Amino acid sequence: MSGCGSCSACGGDSERAQGYKNGFGQSAVECPLCGNELTFEKLPLNRKVTCTKCETEIEVIPLLLN
Repeated sequence: MSGCGSCSACGGDSERAQGYKNGFGQSAVECPLCGNELTFEKLPLNRKVTCTKCETEIEVIPLLLN
Protein backbone atom coordinates (compact mmCIF):
# COMPACT_ATOMS: atom_id res chain seq x y z
CA MET A 1 0.00 0.00 0.00
CA SER A 2 1.45 3.35 -0.91
CA GLY A 3 0.42 6.94 -0.43
CA CYS A 4 1.74 10.45 -0.12
CA GLY A 5 3.20 9.78 3.34
CA SER A 6 1.81 12.99 4.82
CA CYS A 7 -0.21 11.20 7.49
CA SER A 8 -0.22 7.92 9.40
CA ALA A 9 -3.06 6.53 7.26
CA CYS A 10 -0.73 5.20 4.58
CA GLY A 11 2.74 3.76 4.18
CA GLY A 12 4.65 1.70 6.71
CA ASP A 13 5.25 -2.03 7.00
CA SER A 14 1.75 -3.30 7.79
CA GLU A 15 -1.36 -3.13 5.64
CA ARG A 16 -3.78 -0.44 6.75
CA ALA A 17 -7.36 0.33 5.82
CA GLN A 18 -10.00 2.85 6.86
CA GLY A 19 -12.87 1.49 8.93
CA TYR A 20 -16.43 2.27 7.89
CA LYS A 21 -20.08 1.33 8.51
CA ASN A 22 -21.41 -1.06 5.88
CA GLY A 23 -24.95 -1.17 4.46
CA PHE A 24 -26.14 -3.20 7.47
CA GLY A 25 -24.76 -0.67 10.00
CA GLN A 26 -21.90 -2.97 11.03
CA SER A 27 -18.35 -1.76 11.62
CA ALA A 28 -16.26 -3.03 8.73
CA VAL A 29 -12.98 -2.78 6.86
CA GLU A 30 -12.03 -3.91 3.36
CA CYS A 31 -8.88 -5.99 2.93
CA PRO A 32 -6.50 -3.90 0.78
CA LEU A 33 -5.08 -7.04 -0.87
CA CYS A 34 -8.10 -9.17 -1.79
CA GLY A 35 -11.07 -6.83 -1.29
CA ASN A 36 -12.81 -9.07 1.24
CA GLU A 37 -15.07 -7.15 3.67
CA LEU A 38 -14.41 -7.94 7.33
CA THR A 39 -16.98 -6.99 9.95
CA PHE A 40 -16.49 -6.70 13.68
CA GLU A 41 -18.56 -5.64 16.69
CA LYS A 42 -15.74 -4.03 18.62
CA LEU A 43 -12.32 -3.09 17.28
CA PRO A 44 -9.55 -4.91 19.19
CA LEU A 45 -7.27 -2.73 21.33
CA ASN A 46 -4.35 -3.31 18.94
CA ARG A 47 -6.65 -2.18 16.05
CA LYS A 48 -5.66 -5.23 13.98
CA VAL A 49 -7.89 -7.78 12.30
CA THR A 50 -6.96 -10.74 10.09
CA CYS A 51 -8.58 -11.27 6.72
CA THR A 52 -10.57 -14.51 6.65
CA LYS A 53 -9.81 -14.99 2.94
CA CYS A 54 -6.09 -14.24 2.47
CA GLU A 55 -4.95 -14.08 6.14
CA THR A 56 -3.46 -10.59 5.75
CA GLU A 57 -3.14 -8.70 9.03
CA ILE A 58 -4.80 -5.30 8.66
CA GLU A 59 -4.40 -2.31 10.94
CA VAL A 60 -7.78 -0.59 11.04
CA ILE A 61 -7.83 3.19 10.94
CA PRO A 62 -10.82 3.90 13.20
CA LEU A 63 -13.96 5.57 11.87
CA LEU A 64 -14.29 8.93 13.59
CA LEU A 65 -17.85 10.06 14.15
CA ASN A 66 -18.39 13.62 15.32
